Amino acid sequence: MSKEIIDSVMKAEEQAEAIKKRSEDEAREIISEAYSEARDLEQRLIAEADAKAQLIVDTARKNAQQAVEQLNKQVDQETEQTKAQASQQLEQAVQLIMGKVVDRDGSS
Repeated sequence: MSKEIIDSVMKAEEQAEAIKKRSEDEAREIISEAYSEARDLEQRLIAEADAKAQLIVDTARKNAQQAVEQLNKQVDQETEQTKAQASQQLEQAVQLIMGKVVDRDGSS
């Protein structure tokens, strides 16, 4: 073999090694970028899920608060009705007792 052929083969081997190294470096870079993008996507999805969960919790809390307020109003109304009925019955009871204690002519 002549020196030119040997030099040519060595040069081809060097070029092949350089191509292999570049390919490996590019593959590592692609993998690194893919992992980075996956982490970013995961963080965005977690943030979105957290925001949705917080919205659900806030909505549920607001609905529960409205329900409690409505129940409180209903209880207040029923309490007032019960007080009014009790007051009326108390007056009737007083009149009944007074009628039994005091005669019709006003004497006891």
